[in-house]
Amino acid sequence: MNKFRYIDRDILCKYDLSEEFFAKLSLEIEDIIPLRKVFVLLTNEGKKILKLTDSSEERILFINEALNYIYKEYNDVLSYYVNKDGKIVHHFRENTYVLLDMIEGREATFTNPIEIEMCAKSIANMHKASKGIFNKLNGDIVKGNLGEYLPYQFNKAKEDLDNIKEYVKRFRHKDEFDKIFLENVDNNIYQIQKAIELLAMCEYNSMLEDFNKRVLCHNDLAHHNFIIDGDRVKIIDFDYCKIDTRAVDVANYVIRVIKNSYYDISKFKLVLDSYNSIEKLSKQEIKLIYSIISFPRDFVTIVRDYYYKQKNGIMKYF
Repeated sequence: MNKFRYIDRDILCKYDLSEEFFAKLSLEIEDIIPLRKVFVLLTNEGKKILKLTDSSEERILFINEALNYIYKEYNDVLSYYVNKDGKIVHHFRENTYVLLDMIEGREATFTNPIEIEMCAKSIANMHKASKGIFNKLNGDIVKGNLGEYLPYQFNKAKEDLDNIKEYVKRFRHKDEFDKIFLENVDNNIYQIQKAIELLAMCEYNSMLEDFNKRVLCHNDLAHHNFIIDGDRVKIIDFDYCKIDTRAVDVANYVIRVIKNSYYDISKFKLVLDSYNSIEKLSKQEIKLIYSIISFPRDFVTIVRDYYYKQKNGIMKYF
């Protein structure tokens, strides 16, 4: 817990909360409250979320257009605040910010079967509302916001682990992380190969050609990105969203849920049944979901972060 508090504090310190900046927002600020990596602003137009972002303006405009498209059929998603000048992106000195309309409620609990079901249905409704998005949005905007091609992703991960394995084996002195990696790498390479074989059996390319199944995928369906208010669930934080086959998002959600239930297969079935009650998944899509959850994503991510120095962490972190 403390680790994340320190990370949040470092990010919050990067915000410029000067009067000059607030004057540019065209809002009367009554109070400012830190919350995770953002600030809640109490304003004359209600509560707003001030968020520092590394995303380009083009990327933010894509997310806004995608959310506006969904909002026509399903309004339980976040929305950007548009100021009187029609802007949603605010540049100040070296930082880029967005303002979001505050959504009241509490975070979902993935140990609660009722809330697992509610969140699965909200994902299905979001996907249903985003059908046709691939053809409706401007082609140039869509081009840079497509999901990663899974055969390439899986094969690249296998290649990386093979290369890192040969690299580490040559170390004269191996630390604790190196030893744990070498003990486990062969099994994870095998798991990736099985995921690749499963992927080849599920008509993946045909799914990408079906624009009714190519929707806006959230790609970060953690419990804190579902806000529950009574019997309604709202989905927030679309920073990682891409246009992709919907099975990718369902798999992402399944992984998050089953981690919280010691990989209980009944929770997997609950997610599929709940989603299917709104939008029916095909057998090929379920095979794709199984392929994705078979891929050892955590192992690959941690190993890459450690050996490619993508994290500014210490050994204890890894």
